[in-house]
Amino acid sequence: MNKNDRVGLEGVFIEKDLPLLIRREGIADWCDGVVRILDRRALPHDERHIDCESVEDVARCIENMVIQGAFSLSVAAGYGLALAVSDKAESDCRTQLTIASERLKKTRPTGLAISRMMVACLAAAEHALAEGNSPRDAILATVERGAVALSRQAYEVGRIACEILPDDATILTHCFPDRPYAYMLVEARRIGKPLKVIVSETRPYLQGARLTSLCAMQTGFDVHVITDGMGGFLMRRGEIDAFVTAADRVCMDGTVCNKIGTYQHALAAKTNGLPYYVLRQSGPDIESAGESSVEVEFRDGEEIVNVGGTRIAPSDVKGLYPAFDITPPDLVSKIITDRGAFPASEIASYVDATPFITDAVV
Repeated sequence: MNKNDRVGLEGVFIEKDLPLLIRREGIADWCDGVVRILDRRALPHDERHIDCESVEDVARCIENMVIQGAFSLSVAAGYGLALAVSDKAESDCRTQLTIASERLKKTRPTGLAISRMMVACLAAAEHALAEGNSPRDAILATVERGAVALSRQAYEVGRIACEILPDDATILTHCFPDRPYAYMLVEARRIGKPLKVIVSETRPYLQGARLTSLCAMQTGFDVHVITDGMGGFLMRRGEIDAFVTAADRVCMDGTVCNKIGTYQHALAAKTNGLPYYVLRQSGPDIESAGESSVEVEFRDGEEIVNVGGTRIAPSDVKGLYPAFDITPPDLVSKIITDRGAFPASEIASYVDATPFITDAVV
């Protein structure tokens, strides 16, 4: 079967009918001992893939923004860990896997998706070694199961979000809200619910302009791109009905960590009486009590003073680049998960809610 003809979500969708960025070819795939990753930096004008033959290749792809989004990062990192397995003795294999796992986790310190995938894959590899089976096969099987489970989970979040949004709503998004956002649009298109999408450009990598808008366009919705500073003005004019993002981390108290710029949009939404919905398919991170638990990644400031390889600031000016910010729970209307939509202050109750699925690792 051609990979584009793969059927997921209990036969609901065919891969080729989905927006590129939620197809497996648009995320990461295992191809005969190579991890193939779509280079999102080249989108929307060019579709090219990077073949990774080592753990370091995968780690650098993650660090260099070839791939983003919790789901995609976890899948790529899981496959990357499989590259660490060799024919050496069991003790050497365990050492290699541990080193590889630590390297991959360091690529994204703010979100926990990669860490969770590493835990699941290392446990599977250890069990395989104890049983005399292939640790690489065990890791690949774990990644595949996780990818399927997470896709189903993301679709459920998108379905619930679609139900919450009113007909003809205009939503503002920030950065690339990953698979739940895309499935929200897919579901809205499936049931004939009209929506309009406004995406912030999201400096400095322009994920909104290049990726989020692409998903909306490929799903068939009206989409406009704005600069990162225009959202509040449009909210005040009554041209936006809801602010919707993903989250790189949600704390047990409802604090949200997401792409830098989220906080200012959330403030504007609150001031203008608009809801802010967070798409977080796996609920809160039980390891994170609140803001003090979150390590915000600061990236190289040179990424701010350059765009597309061209310097836009004077040569002696330095850039400052916190890649994420923190939004307190009082600015969040609902956190939408696979187990329902929760007020931010009640998100800890997600842990006790009836699970939609099991086996998810993000």
